[in-house]
Parts: sequence; structure tokens; C-alpha cells
Amino acid sequence: MTVDDDFLPGEPPAHRLSRDELRADLPAGLRYAAILVVVGLPLGALWAFLAPVVHTVALPGGGSGVPAGEADHAFDAVAIHVLLIAAFGVIAGAVAWRRRHRRGPVLLVALVVGSLAGAWVAGRIGGLLAWAASPIPVLVDPAALDRAGAPGGPVPAVLTSVPPSPGPWWLALVAGLAAALTYVLAAIIDGHEEMGRDPAAS
Repeated sequence: MTVDDDFLPGEPPAHRLSRDELRADLPAGLRYAAILVVVGLPLGALWAFLAPVVHTVALPGGGSGVPAGEADHAFDAVAIHVLLIAAFGVIAGAVAWRRRHRRGPVLLVALVVGSLAGAWVAGRIGGLLAWAASPIPVLVDPAALDRAGAPGGPVPAVLTSVPPSPGPWWLALVAGLAAALTYVLAAIIDGHEEMGRDPAAS
């Protein structure tokens, strides 16, 4: 009676990472995730510089108005934030893939977590800087506003600037998704079972 060799225990496939290799990748993964979180600081400052403010006018008697074209600026601020963190995720994924000697699941998890945290930090820092840089209110003529009906005589009004908002916190998922897709697509294009990992360096 013979037994098929396929059912006999054998050596694990050569492309599988051992526990020692995974443990060796852990410090590098943590360092890379920490770097991505720190990169979120200047990214938030860049967003605060690029995001437009929304000007509103407070009229006597509690009324308010919005000059023509200002209503779209709230969407523009969120759109700029999404584009910045998406680009951040793509670049982070590409840089992670270039680390041939650390390619694997540990670096992928560190990449996704670091991108998410970095994008979240960028949103919070950007929001704080935008509030700090909010312009000082000035007096304007409400007759210059795009309002329906006769504006009447010039009445002093206060022009205030609402600081831009980066949007809800869950937009940080865009960065994590972009980073993961970049890394996975690079692995698919590479086509090797071991993801082209450099065995000599590991």
C-alpha cells in the first residue's frame, strides 16, 4: 500500500516568512508607522495654508448673509483635504514597497495604521491652525452682498470668516485605503510569491 506524497508532512514553502523574520520586521514596521504619524504634522499645516475660509456677514437684528461664491468654499476645503491625504497614502505605500528587505504582512499593517493615524493627525492639526489663523472681522456694506430684493441703504455689518474644516474624522480612511491599494497593486504587478523580498538583507 502506497501513500500519496501530497498527504505526507513536508517542509513549509520557502516563500512563507518564519516567526523570527516576522519578529525582526516588527521594529521596522513600528518605526515606519511613527514616521507616517509625524508626517501628518506638516501635511496638516499645508492643508491649513491651502484651504479657503468661508466669509459670512452678520447683519443688525440677527440676520446673516453669504457673499456670492463663498458657499462653495466649505466643500473646497474638504476636497483639498481628501486629495492631500489620498496622495499621502499613495506615496506612503510606494515608499513602503521600496523597502525590499521588509516586504510582508508586518510592514503592510504598519503602513495602513500609520497612514490612518497620520491622516487623522493632519486633520486635527490643520483644523487647529485654521482656527488660529482666522482673519479678524471687519465692517462692510451689506449692499455689496448678492441678496434678493432691494438691499436698502448701507447699514454697518460685520464680516466674519468661518475657519475651514477638514471634514469628519473618518476621512482618514481614504489615506489607509490608498496606502493599502498601492502596496497590494505593487505586489500583484511584481508577481512573486515572496513579493520580491530580499532574502540576503532579511
